[in-house]
Amino acid sequence: MKTRRVPDAARPADAKTLNYLDGVLARLELRRAATEEFSADEALLRDIEGYVAEGATSNLFFVDDGVLKTPTTDQSVLPGVTRSIVIELAEKEEFPIETGRYEVGDVRDADEAFLTNATWELRPVASVDGIEVGRGPMTALLSRLYDERVEGVCYGDGS
Repeated sequence: MKTRRVPDAARPADAKTLNYLDGVLARLELRRAATEEFSADEALLRDIEGYVAEGATSNLFFVDDGVLKTPTTDQSVLPGVTRSIVIELAEKEEFPIETGRYEVGDVRDADEAFLTNATWELRPVASVDGIEVGRGPMTALLSRLYDERVEGVCYGDGS
């Protein structure tokens, strides 16, 4: 994608201003690139240096050799509420977690990947640039734990 995430120096990622221009432009670019063989419903945005920052409307996680990885909030990444809960759940399960700066190839080569936001909760990534990634055991467990958290907080005992 040519569309880049606006750098923090221009507009801090943690300032939820409801300015979705980056995401709108990225999704338009994605739609224009669609063919009969290729289509996608979410774009990955890179920061000004070319590192993966987040989805157009989501935060990104991927698993590589048993390590849960997500772009650092030290770059232009919205520290989403759902993202924070997923990190908390992973820590409780004692999963190794790494935040850092990643290239698109790191996500393409991942064992599994998923996106988070308040609407989707945890959404597995089927492929990146046509390369299959998919759902795996860590994604499945974190998704179940997240669902249990929502169920408990919203409809149950409040835990």
